[in-house]
Amino acid sequence: MIRLYHGSKKGIRGNIRPDTSRGECDFGCGFYTGDKPDQPRGMIAAWPGHRFYVLDCNLDGLNVKKFGEDYVEQMDWALFIAYNRDYDVIAGLIANDKMYQIIDEFFNMNVCDRGFLEALTRVKLGSQYVFKTVKACSDKHIKIVDEKKLSDAELKTAVAQEKNRKIQTADIVPQIKVKYRHARDVKYFDEILEEWNEFGSRP
Repeated sequence: MIRLYHGSKKGIRGNIRPDTSRGECDFGCGFYTGDKPDQPRGMIAAWPGHRFYVLDCNLDGLNVKKFGEDYVEQMDWALFIAYNRDYDVIAGLIANDKMYQIIDEFFNMNVCDRGFLEALTRVKLGSQYVFKTVKACSDKHIKIVDEKKLSDAELKTAVAQEKNRKIQTADIVPQIKVKYRHARDVKYFDEILEEWNEFGSRP
């Protein structure tokens, strides 16, 4: 059993479902949760009809893909974002707007693998657990422990934390591109795909 958090701009209506998020999200459609409360609070703070949820989640019996922190796992994390492979649950790093920018730069071969991994380590938003199937979203696996509207103090804190995160990550992309512009012994996304396709271990 793990404790996770979810922020909704209008509140959950009816049963929890995997088709309520946008397909453009990190791992496609799914019910997105985080292992830290700050990030989901920041996402909903500006919405008057928001609701914040505390969840107890049981992953037993589900097909779960959880990414580690080594090189191969982080590259695989990037490929999952690119291809949205099918699992009941996918767990990996949370990406904000700046991370999407560095991911796009990586996919477009404008940032090397070492620069991409350094960017990931500098943006620490916690991990997300995405429940992608009806089975995973059932009340057998997700139970709402608490539902509430954030207090004025919680809203102020969430807004301030979100602002600080944006300030801290604003210059990451240009810094990374300059630092690794002439780096040696690095690889780019097309080279990684070519290698992994050759060995048949990645899409």
